[in-house]
Amino acid sequence: MKIPKEMKRYCPNCKTHTLQKVKQEKNRGKNKTHTMTKFSQIRMKLRGLTAGLGNKGARSRGAMNSWKRYNKKHSKRADLRFTCTQCSKIWTASGKSPRSKKITIE
Repeated sequence: MKIPKEMKRYCPNCKTHTLQKVKQEKNRGKNKTHTMTKFSQIRMKLRGLTAGLGNKGARSRGAMNSWKRYNKKHSKRADLRFTCTQCSKIWTASGKSPRSKKITIE
């Protein structure tokens, strides 16, 4: 999928449509972006910040069966960062990024 290097989009900081630069970032792991995932809560428990959740994998399930792998998503959403040319604020369009195997920014 081809995406232009600059596009005109709405800037929530300027509250107007401005020209914005597009940059693709590497997809971060779930624990870096979502602080309430299970492993993030375990890490917070080990640091003594929260009460934790569950039994920390003491009675965990076995390996996933092959029949459960049907209808798997074959591509991740691209992590696109938009930089406003006027206020130089950077943000992501959450949930609106395209889902494709290969993205080229031209």
